Amino acid sequence: MLDGETLFNQGDKGDHAYMIVHGVMDVLVDGKKVGAMRDGEVFGEMALILDQNRSATIISNKPTELISINKENFDELLSSASEKAKQLIIELCKELSKRSEFQTVKYSRVEIDEILKSENELITKITKQIFYRLERSTDHTFYSI
Repeated sequence: MLDGETLFNQGDKGDHAYMIVHGVMDVLVDGKKVGAMRDGEVFGEMALILDQNRSATIISNKPTELISINKENFDELLSSASEKAKQLIIELCKELSKRSEFQTVKYSRVEIDEILKSENELITKITKQIFYRLERSTDHTFYSI
């Protein structure tokens, strides 16, 4: 993606998740920049998991290389997770999709680590990123996509 290029807009239908190979993507909610994502971060998964429209606009902050993951491939990845990990991911996404003043973090880092101890690296990474976003958003400093 070129500098300043929009990947998707808040309210768009979500049909892909993305991983940043290198670069920076800005996160805008209601037209205001609320955060940025960098190398290695996965985003856009909530729209696929919860079958919701995009909750943020994503714009490249500098030239950025992304890996695009379609819904079918993302669902296949999720099916590789244990039932407990899948439930954790869904619960975290549902909580994160609420307005920030109604969000709660129901799990500790230790509990998350325990649930994820035998999961593959990508499931672990996605889950921990969702948890991190939820922790930050309950501090009212960051909104997720």
